[in-house]
Amino acid sequence: MRLQPILTACLFAGLALLLYAFHLSEAPLTADEAAFNTHGQSIRAGWTPLYFRVSADHWLQPAGVYANALVQRAGGGEASGRFASAVLGAVNVAMVFVIGTLMTRRWWIGAAGAVTLMLTPSHWSLAQLGTDAIFPATLILLWLWSTLRFFRYDSLRALTAGAAFLGVGVYAHPAAPLTALFLWTLTLVAARRRNLVRLAAATLVFIAAWLPAAFWFYRHPDTYPDTFGRWVIFAAHLRNPLEGVLAFVNPTTLGDRLSLYWGFWNPSWLFFSSPAPLLLIAAPLIPIGIYRCVRHGQRELPALLLGGLLVVPLGGASFGAPRYLPSAAAVLPLLALLCALGLEQLVGLVARRPLEDDEGAAPVEGWNTDDVAPRA
Repeated sequence: MRLQPILTACLFAGLALLLYAFHLSEAPLTADEAAFNTHGQSIRAGWTPLYFRVSADHWLQPAGVYANALVQRAGGGEASGRFASAVLGAVNVAMVFVIGTLMTRRWWIGAAGAVTLMLTPSHWSLAQLGTDAIFPATLILLWLWSTLRFFRYDSLRALTAGAAFLGVGVYAHPAAPLTALFLWTLTLVAARRRNLVRLAAATLVFIAAWLPAAFWFYRHPDTYPDTFGRWVIFAAHLRNPLEGVLAFVNPTTLGDRLSLYWGFWNPSWLFFSSPAPLLLIAAPLIPIGIYRCVRHGQRELPALLLGGLLVVPLGGASFGAPRYLPSAAAVLPLLALLCALGLEQLVGLVARRPLEDDEGAAPVEGWNTDDVAPRA
């Protein structure tokens, strides 16, 4: 990767961190933030479980708690969880720049996506929240970047890195395990014509990331019902898979989840409510970006972006809460990328010049395979 894109990405991350960290400790902590702080302090005292009990049926995933403890060890105070979220929010902004540049080979498209995400109200809010809401977004962006590099350069290392990021993401948020399963299925479907041995190797990496959870539940079976038993598969359905399948396809269950899913995409909430999660300017750019993806020359790249956008809210829909943005925060950077692609389409129309689409899946002679934006 060349130095210039790295420096530009770091610049965007630095600007985002300054924005998100400004007056970070002024607002009083919420009950959820206090729970992360408390368990972060318990880690510093030597208590290091995989999952953390808050109440009888409320457990925390480890990523947010251990990040909180790490910031506390570095000298952070009550705002340690918020600072950890602000750092990840800044990383998200940098990753959107990198992915946008990788997809289009135009640095200004990546910059447009990064600025859009940086100023998106809901992303700004989640980046100042001392919980684990924003954690899956960073890992999903790393998965997307790695998988896009696999499709462009046919790199096994990139594919296994994407599988590892997605696998580790199962420890980031209660909605993350289902989301990771759906996204890896999307990856395999999009890459079905690629080398099967490479896909199998990457799948083994993805499965290996679940082994710590499996070992924990083997040692502490009483913790499963209120953790993965609520987040992924009920314990009763593990014992009787057929009953689980019938429960999943139950018309009432499907109807409730579909209602929550489509309600999440309600434009009156996303753009026109007060306060709205997304910028109003994104409303026309997103459908234009979808059009840009559909007509993209290389089908795998838009398939990952659009497929990921549709998949991420599915996990949140299973929790029975309307407008579950903290459980689907990863849609925000994906929508920012769509906005950038929509802007690219508009500029192409105004300039009356065709947009260059990728045609090959492997690097041509003279390209540096570690370059985000290879020279023509």
